[in-house]
Amino acid sequence: MQSWDTTDPNGKIDALDVLPPQVRMPMLEDCFGAGLKYSSKLAELIKHAVQENDDDRDDCADAEALEREKLNQWIKEADEDEIQEERRQFEILVGVQGKTGAGKTSLLNALLGFKDLLPPNDALVATAAICQVAYNYCDDPKKAFRAEISFRKHMEVKHELNKFFEDIKLRDQLLNGRGEFEDDDDDKEGLDNSDLGEVVERINATAEKIGPVWGYTLTELEGMSTQDLLTKSDPAVKLLSTTKKINSPDLATFAPAIKPYLDATTTSISGRAGRETRDMAVWPLIDHVKVYVKSDILRGGIVLVDLPGLGEIVESRAAVAKKFYDKLTVTIVVTPSVRAAGEKTAVDLMTENQEITMRMNGKLDDRGYCIVLSKADDGIDWETTARNQRRQDDIKMMGDLHKKITEETAAVRKLKTELQKPLGSLTKNNKISKEKKRILLDELRDKSEKKRKHQKARNDLQRQKKEFHWGQIFTAVQFRSALLERDINRYLRGKHAVFMKNCPGADAPYCPPKIFPISVRAYWPLRRRIENAPDSLQEEPMEGFPDEAYTGIPALKSWLYEATIPPRERHMKALLHRLVGLYNNLQTWSDQECEKIKLHMTPEELQEKYLNPEYMILEKKLRTFGAGLSKDVADCNPLKNINKALATCVEKCIDQVNNWIYKDPQGANPHAKLAYATFLAIIKAGGGCFFSRAKGQRIIYDWMDGLANTFRNQIVSQWVSYLHKRLPSLEAPARAEIDTRWDHRVDTIIGILKKSFPRQREYLSTKISTLKSIKEEIKDSIGKALDDVAVNSSGLHNELAADLKDKWKTTFKRAAASKLKGKGSMKNRHQVLVKFAETKADKTYKDAVAKMKKAVTDEIDKIPKQLELIFLRGVEKLRHQVNLIMDNIVEYEKKQGDCDSMEGLEDEESDIGGSEELRKQKIVLQESIKAMLYEWFSAWDGCTDDVPMSDAEDPEQKPGTRASWLKQSEIPTNFSLGALGEVKDGMDDDYEDQWIDTVLNSHAEEDKIKVEGDKTKVEEEDFKEEDDDSD
Repeated sequence: MQSWDTTDPNGKIDALDVLPPQVRMPMLEDCFGAGLKYSSKLAELIKHAVQENDDDRDDCADAEALEREKLNQWIKEADEDEIQEERRQFEILVGVQGKTGAGKTSLLNALLGFKDLLPPNDALVATAAICQVAYNYCDDPKKAFRAEISFRKHMEVKHELNKFFEDIKLRDQLLNGRGEFEDDDDDKEGLDNSDLGEVVERINATAEKIGPVWGYTLTELEGMSTQDLLTKSDPAVKLLSTTKKINSPDLATFAPAIKPYLDATTTSISGRAGRETRDMAVWPLIDHVKVYVKSDILRGGIVLVDLPGLGEIVESRAAVAKKFYDKLTVTIVVTPSVRAAGEKTAVDLMTENQEITMRMNGKLDDRGYCIVLSKADDGIDWETTARNQRRQDDIKMMGDLHKKITEETAAVRKLKTELQKPLGSLTKNNKISKEKKRILLDELRDKSEKKRKHQKARNDLQRQKKEFHWGQIFTAVQFRSALLERDINRYLRGKHAVFMKNCPGADAPYCPPKIFPISVRAYWPLRRRIENAPDSLQEEPMEGFPDEAYTGIPALKSWLYEATIPPRERHMKALLHRLVGLYNNLQTWSDQECEKIKLHMTPEELQEKYLNPEYMILEKKLRTFGAGLSKDVADCNPLKNINKALATCVEKCIDQVNNWIYKDPQGANPHAKLAYATFLAIIKAGGGCFFSRAKGQRIIYDWMDGLANTFRNQIVSQWVSYLHKRLPSLEAPARAEIDTRWDHRVDTIIGILKKSFPRQREYLSTKISTLKSIKEEIKDSIGKALDDVAVNSSGLHNELAADLKDKWKTTFKRAAASKLKGKGSMKNRHQVLVKFAETKADKTYKDAVAKMKKAVTDEIDKIPKQLELIFLRGVEKLRHQVNLIMDNIVEYEKKQGDCDSMEGLEDEESDIGGSEELRKQKIVLQESIKAMLYEWFSAWDGCTDDVPMSDAEDPEQKPGTRASWLKQSEIPTNFSLGALGEVKDGMDDDYEDQWIDTVLNSHAEEDKIKVEGDKTKVEEEDFKEEDDDSD
């Protein structure tokens, strides 16, 4: 083995940067898998050697000779569980959101590759639990499918029930003409249906959740209290504030087990100590569910989150859903193709708050979200589409093909009838003259040939018709999808223009999202044909979808894979560089390429005299660079100049508060007043999120979010410019600076070592790449630190609404005071809010924004200390690696009376370095490590030679090719039936043709035997005549 073969594993990894991301990422994942495998093997090898030595000795000199301290440290660094845990903790949340019946769950199952994993839930949006699906890293066969169900907190449910019973009392007051509503004349409609209707709707909505759990009707609940429901022995109470785990070996047992926690299915629950058991639905008690499965699309940290549209989400899950929405890296918005054609746009599923959040987080682009037009096969009428496109010739062609097929079919049927006569005579009548038989056989042969020609013609026509018909359906799907895409983009472009107009300094161009027409129903028959599962029901492919690519699922998978590559690649490279560091340490320690030199000074003395000054210079250079980088990061604070934004917010704040008495100030009827009950309920909620259900409509009011969005709209442009453009742009020059400073100092250190050990020049040259590779971890850490500033700061702007709510808290309490009831109460309560806005809006905004600014500044101020720690760790690793190199070169000996030793050296009783036996043990261990390192490098070499992606779901895929769902990044634009174009005769036709062939062949065989018999007889007679002549 040549030394250069394994000296630069980091070079192998970095060389992948020239490849496209979708090709590079699978290679990095394979490199990590190989590295983890061999680092684990090395840890076991070293652990065994250390334990074996510990069993025999406990001597300090022996421990030093074997260098147990280093070995134990490397065992820790190679700990597979620790590395895997770091990998498992990394998550990229991908939200899949849409209204009830949009097909989200079916889409999720298709993406995951398990048709019946998650139960569809098209009945009640309230029953839809927020569900995450993550990769299952557990290899226990009994835990192939896992789930964790987190139930709501006890106090949260108690608070909801208290509000329910308060609403019942309020409803009774309204019905009896009592309470604060009776004298209020600000809302003339309030006393008929609006106020009462609002309260009744809230009561009914909560009762619909109480009934499935406790089994009481609304009438029964009216005489009860919260304490009556939340008794200690109640089974429902036992679930609250707990987490339930479900483990199953297969999908068949897991899917039914998880179903009651994802929909309205009932299940049997026991109370404390088994005192009470009852069947009940548990969905109203669930906070969220996390499912773990082994699905390729989840590898690398992708977590799919099943979320309802924010416009539909129920109150009890609003906070949980908002937490997920704020953390999403990618969002998939799902809307049915048929519904999307009739709605304003699919993007109405996003609230204004979510849209602003995505803008400020840099996610409102073609890599941050996409739109899925689900159920692309629904409602397709290709003839209507052809007429609308004035393609009358296509309709005529289909009619002509149908007519020709009918004619050919009639000809086949006629010939089948005519064939029965000769076929019957030949098979049933053995007493046929030779001439008659010949005539029948000729007739059978002739008509059979004609029938087959007509069958072939019919089959060719049927194939043409099938390809034409399926192609027309494909065209109709494409046409409708193109219209929807045009309308969606037109609407989004308009919204973007309005946003740009209202946001100071905004100049971002419109970036259209990717739009995918998807048919899950067409996907599964094609998926199962590929799997060729013998036990699965073989469904016929859906017309218009001859291949998986046409369903849109592979294209969506490919987009999702590529959209999440940047964060996954950063994380994967950090893990790989950690493994490279371990590899380099072990390689240097196990090196025996150099000739040992006996010196009269220790490695420590060499370090002190020659190398420490270089380390100090490197630290100083890095600190100087770090100071400059920290200043550049500080300049990226997006809240430096906000006085103008604050002034604008104060003006708009007063207008907003004045409009709080109206239902929809920006809508078609801007002066329609809120029902007083709704107005008062929002005030009692402190201006926070409130769900109105008056007259069957579900409207979300969030006054504090509105105030927060006013400020966020003012600063979104500079926020994006500083945190998502300028800040990331600092990474590339920072990496270049690290390369320059680090490489120069490493070259200097190697030069010093070469001067000190001239005979080791060749060996030291092999170590340059090892020392330089340490900088990769430094660069990764700097990149992550910069990324963390943007990510952590992005979460801070979402807290502005809560901070504003806190500033308004006292004012809302005054506005909700009971002393304001009576005539003019709505006006009086509103005036309390308006007065506060007019006098305190400036200070309120300044205080809340100051808190937000301080939090952003604190994130930025972490950078200098983080850089200091990164640089110190890097220099320490460099020092450690150089020490290993020195240990390989230098063998220090002090012997009393040694004429070559320096004068004044003190006597030593024995050689430092232990016994000869330990030296041999160390050499054996080094050789074993070296051999395994070679295997490790060879594995990495194989990972980077070709693209080794393989798809477990595709048994026909050849090794060395990309996964099948990564091959097709776009939905095909041209139609082809492919393998599905083959049209075969029916079973009856096949049987009849076979029977005719059998009859013809049997008679041909009889004639052949007879001819051969006659020939033999003639030959025998000729032979007899010749014999007579000879006599």
